[in-house]
Amino acid sequence: AEDAARSLMDENAARQRPQWALEGEAPPSLAGAPDGPLERTMHLTLTLSGDFIEELARGYSQQWFQDLVHACARDCHYDRSEFLRRLQHIAFEVQKPVLENWGFEGDAQGLYDMTCILQEHSRGRRSDGSDAPAWLKERVDSCLTLLYGGHEGGMLGSQAPDLDTGAEVTPGAVR
Repeated sequence: AEDAARSLMDENAARQRPQWALEGEAPPSLAGAPDGPLERTMHLTLTLSGDFIEELARGYSQQWFQDLVHACARDCHYDRSEFLRRLQHIAFEVQKPVLENWGFEGDAQGLYDMTCILQEHSRGRRSDGSDAPAWLKERVDSCLTLLYGGHEGGMLGSQAPDLDTGAEVTPGAVR
């Protein structure tokens, strides 16, 4: 039974505060910057995408992550552009273990694959012409709220992302 438990995915892969944050340092730059354009290498079904979003949300809900996002917002004086630039490095601390847990690369390729998958399944009209299901939109909205530090983080306000407008934000990527 113990061997079976070890082979299961870690349901809460992003539960530990990163070492750089414990030491009061700035996050490192994202590893694995591509030399050229990226091509999608991974796919998830609609149902698995929902599970993936839930795992991201669990990571983003960790108190250490929320503390870092709130500090980032304050340090940026709530400037949205600067906040988003810094947030991508903080968010990667949650995203990397989740990506690796799901079999993605833990680098720019994994982020690209994740972003493509989430956009495919959660945007207004999907590639097959159907609307994204309401349950998935709700999960994405909840995940984005956590990514931005919740309503108390000061970065949502009237600028909250709206999936129906085709905004360039997904729970996995900050642009």
